[in-house]
Amino acid sequence: MNTTIFFKQRIFWIVLTALYSSAACAGPDRPELPDADDSGLTILNNATNVTHWGLGAGAGIESAPYKNYGTKFTPIPLFYFDNKWIHAFGTELDVKVGKWAGVNLALRGSYAVGDGYKGSDAAILNGMQDRNGAFWYGPVLSWSTAYGTLSGSFLEGGNKGQQAEIGFFKEFEYGRFTLAPHAGIEWLSNKYVDYYYGVRPSEARAGRPEYTGRSTWNESVGARIDYRLTAHQGLLLDVGVSHLGAGTTDSPLVGKRYVPQVKVAYLYRFR
Repeated sequence: MNTTIFFKQRIFWIVLTALYSSAACAGPDRPELPDADDSGLTILNNATNVTHWGLGAGAGIESAPYKNYGTKFTPIPLFYFDNKWIHAFGTELDVKVGKWAGVNLALRGSYAVGDGYKGSDAAILNGMQDRNGAFWYGPVLSWSTAYGTLSGSFLEGGNKGQQAEIGFFKEFEYGRFTLAPHAGIEWLSNKYVDYYYGVRPSEARAGRPEYTGRSTWNESVGARIDYRLTAHQGLLLDVGVSHLGAGTTDSPLVGKRYVPQVKVAYLYRFR
């Protein structure tokens, strides 16, 4: 591919990204309006420490990329907690480092419950060693403006590699509904791709040759809809599709380039 065209495509997706990752802050878990004294390092500012928390349940439904795998369903118990120091929702916990002119910096810990597979999940995976989900940790940034929220992250997963993401979303409110179209671009390291999509020499067989993963880019677009049932209750629906990069789709385990995803959730906020 022509190098100029390649970088133009990447820039296009990064601009679209000005419609995604911060979608995680939309809807039922959306934080309250910022305190007037919350600028600077969290440990030094004079923001009031107000606590909000809630409980709920959610599920992720996606078409797994592996050949003949079918649809993957992942139930997720939801816990929401937010105060001056931390923000937690689902399987993510952010330690708030500071805020400067609309730019927020935090340290994130997240467990990817839906990642990986068992050798019995599909015929193409028979004889493969199980791949497990991972705990990811690293810095995250978000920049909120009148045009939307741009965010970025770089997370480390130990022996499962690294992943980085840039995203953007914009909220539109219509009565009790909030619509947030989003888009993003994600980079996965060669170690990540090799762990989840590689085929080790001991796992190779006819129709499943050895494959060593290489770093790749995935792009995604979608929309999130939140509905406020009451002052304390909310419903969430997030629908999107991801386009997998060549580092993933070249694997003999993978049979799809586009992976649709649906997330649904209910949250009750006690305060």
